[in-house]
Amino acid sequence: MNKIRFVFLLIILSAGFSLSAQDVPPVKVDVKTSPEVLQPGDKGLLEITFTFPEGFHQTKTPDFFYILPAEGEAGRFLSLGEIQYPEGIEEDGLVNYYGKTVLSAEITITGEAPPGYRPKIRAGWQICSNEGTCFFPEEQSFPLAANTISKEAPPKTQSGFLTLLKFILFAFTGGLLLNVMPCVLPILSMRALNLINQSKNDNRSIFISAMLYGLGVLVSLLVLAVIVIALKFTGQLAGWGFQFQNPVFVSVLMVTIFIFSLSLFDVFLINPPGMNSMVRAASKKGYIGSFFNGIFAVLLATPCTAPFLGSALGFAFSQSAAFILLSFTAIGAGFALPFILLGLWPAAIKALPKPGKWMDTFKELMGFLLLGTVVYLFSTLRYEVDSDGQLKVLLYLLTAAFIAWIYGKLSSPSSKVRTSKAAFAGAVILLILSGVYFLDFHEGTGKSTAVQKQVSEVKEGWELFSPENLQQHIDKGNAVLVQFSAKWCTVCKVNDRVIFNSDKGKIFFRKRDIALLYGDYTSRDPVIGEWIRMYGKAGVPVYAYYPPGSSNYKVLPEILTWSIIENAVKTNQEGNAVKTLDGSSFFSQP
Repeated sequence: MNKIRFVFLLIILSAGFSLSAQDVPPVKVDVKTSPEVLQPGDKGLLEITFTFPEGFHQTKTPDFFYILPAEGEAGRFLSLGEIQYPEGIEEDGLVNYYGKTVLSAEITITGEAPPGYRPKIRAGWQICSNEGTCFFPEEQSFPLAANTISKEAPPKTQSGFLTLLKFILFAFTGGLLLNVMPCVLPILSMRALNLINQSKNDNRSIFISAMLYGLGVLVSLLVLAVIVIALKFTGQLAGWGFQFQNPVFVSVLMVTIFIFSLSLFDVFLINPPGMNSMVRAASKKGYIGSFFNGIFAVLLATPCTAPFLGSALGFAFSQSAAFILLSFTAIGAGFALPFILLGLWPAAIKALPKPGKWMDTFKELMGFLLLGTVVYLFSTLRYEVDSDGQLKVLLYLLTAAFIAWIYGKLSSPSSKVRTSKAAFAGAVILLILSGVYFLDFHEGTGKSTAVQKQVSEVKEGWELFSPENLQQHIDKGNAVLVQFSAKWCTVCKVNDRVIFNSDKGKIFFRKRDIALLYGDYTSRDPVIGEWIRMYGKAGVPVYAYYPPGSSNYKVLPEILTWSIIENAVKTNQEGNAVKTLDGSSFFSQP
């Protein structure tokens, strides 16, 4: 009898070992909350999407298919309602799920949740093959995005006339200062080339060209404003430069600039067929180029944040749609002002060197500058897509160059109108179709890749930002400097080079025992986005200094100098912080 039991036990153990030794196909699990960032005391909806591999299914068994609060979370600061199971397929008295299945439940974070609290939930499943073999149950925990800094952050009612006027002036000044930001240099160089070409025109033509440049700036900024308003109404967070978190946008912008640079090397001429005489005259006078220069200037300016601009947009994004439109209009007016003044004072343009053969060399130099911009954009794109996605973008650039070359061969000034029309239509269609093919980034690129690179590339002496990590340092009595940055942020890189990566910076922060926390906003992150908003900003860079052991903080300007850093540390050590976690004086200018 004992031998029979022993043999039976061996059979069970062998079966269990062989089952566990099999390669269990992965189940993809995605977590979503509505709203995206949970507020204390509010009810939301938690949705967990399970994607089961082909040839496998999940059976509806609450013990092995569930979503629950993580260990120690239930009844503490987090509560989940009843799990809502979708309709499945009934087979042999059981309900089975195939492909994608969504479990949902009502979720609530209590108002007693402490600052820095980040709720966690766990999801469990047990898949079975369609042949009937079931694998061991699996479980995974997921953190959720929550704002437990304050129940009302930031306030939305500080909208007196003087306050509104102040931030409109901030927006105008920030737009004006954008003209001296490094990311705008390539397009300003092109604008200079355009001005030299126009110097031979009459005053009226120069004025119209300047107005069209300003119109291009305003149109593109108002389009961005409408997108921000639409995202705001859907409950999503948007900030200055948010479009650079989309790899498709960055790729399309790269290809557009690349094609434009090829035209500067005379690979092809920008001369769409079928233009009437009025449009051709406008093209010769530089009107069309002026308008598109304005659009390109805005697209390239959005990775930069100028002084005053962050505070102005942080306030605007908390206000009505009308005020958001007004703020973006003020930014556009400030950004376009220098060239509008040149249009009003054309004598300044006529003082520029006369057009001549030297302009061909200058034009080609500008082409190399635009190619450098393409390289810069690609250096940021590699943090948003994986190696396969990067290869697709490079192949798209190669394809676009070949299409532009073919178009240049078929559509020369001496070509027949019919041939030019067919070449232009064919080039546009091929560019669109190849873009659809190459820029179809598969799932797995984007944020997940960026986060992995972020974790592996945090600089020595820095820690990854999280609300819990910040609160731990405060509880320990440490001074803390929080930095929110992005790989596409040019101003961030300048500050890193001058301050944080310098030998003086490393010694300065280490000597004063200041904890450095880094949050990467290259790809969309709802937690960092909420903290940026809480700091009263609309985009990166964001720098906030906390004195030792204090929840008071001071938000520093976008462009840093050593005197700003030293004064902030000295002032806060004396206990004179101007910002607090409860949101008081939220919109005061630091």
